[in-house]
Amino acid sequence: MKKFFSFAVLLSFVWNLILVVGVVLNMEYALPRAAGGQFETFPISIRILYVSTTFVVLYQLFIFLQILQNKPVKPTWMPKAFAYLGLLSIFMNAISRSTQEQINVIPAAIIAVAFFSASKRVSNK
Repeated sequence: MKKFFSFAVLLSFVWNLILVVGVVLNMEYALPRAAGGQFETFPISIRILYVSTTFVVLYQLFIFLQILQNKPVKPTWMPKAFAYLGLLSIFMNAISRSTQEQINVIPAAIIAVAFFSASKRVSNK
């Protein structure tokens, strides 16, 4: 079960990266799945914001891989911070006007649960 869940988390990260890079590159597939699905083309300000979001997702992935390999995570509060960020992501996706963006609740929830679980293990080390 642990391997299955880890695989689901990694797939969720892949989905998030495909989506945020799609916004940065103004790809058509990302239009209904991000920023409320309200744009026909993403404004430069949104695209710049999503560049920083891409780096956050990459850092989340790095931290998750550290946890999977039982390596120390510094700072130790980072998994808990990412768990709360995941809760915010769940909420924001859930209230989206775009039904295609609402589906992003699923990977957001998977990642949030992974980081809540990891935050307990990291703080107990």
